[in-house]
Amino acid sequence: MNETPYALFGGYNSTQIVNGAEGLKTFKNFANWLGTWALEGQGMYYGAQPMQKPGEDTAYPAIIDTGSSQLSIPPDVFDKIQAEWQKALPKLDCTSDKTFCHIAEGCDSVAPKIKPVGFQMSDYVFEINPQQYLYKANENKCYFVIHKCRLPGKNKDLFLIGDAFLRHFYSVYDFDNDQISLGINVHSKGQVSMYKPGERP
Repeated sequence: MNETPYALFGGYNSTQIVNGAEGLKTFKNFANWLGTWALEGQGMYYGAQPMQKPGEDTAYPAIIDTGSSQLSIPPDVFDKIQAEWQKALPKLDCTSDKTFCHIAEGCDSVAPKIKPVGFQMSDYVFEINPQQYLYKANENKCYFVIHKCRLPGKNKDLFLIGDAFLRHFYSVYDFDNDQISLGINVHSKGQVSMYKPGERP
């Protein structure tokens, strides 16, 4: 399957979406102080365990950043998920690199020890498997691409949803109706999932 990114203007290609047009879900653009495309970052899960509880903890803008490879999350949420990673991987190093946690172990052996991560945004959960948030630097070093947002001021309390997430989801931007639509890319079937809260497969 050709995974080369491309853009269409004035429509979308339903053959690239799991379940076709029915697999595409539409969300209202979430207003934010940056004036960018965004969803409402309501919650985050490590497996089925909430790291940020929808309706209880603070909701943050989830900025759709098509120009970035990053997948960064607010510091208070990151600290919770980092603690879970370190329970499973006591040798995980989150200090020597300014941005990314990493471990002196191959990603193939790391992935089975950790759980999928789910982002609840605008009343939908988008879940990615460990293989999709790990980066193989070499045979003996594995990086975690989910990292703490380090922007200054109130901008630190953002989810920045870049290529590490967006490569798996076909996205449609409707400027006339101020809406974003997302569906699972066919080449990512089985690697990520989308579901309503409480309906985890």
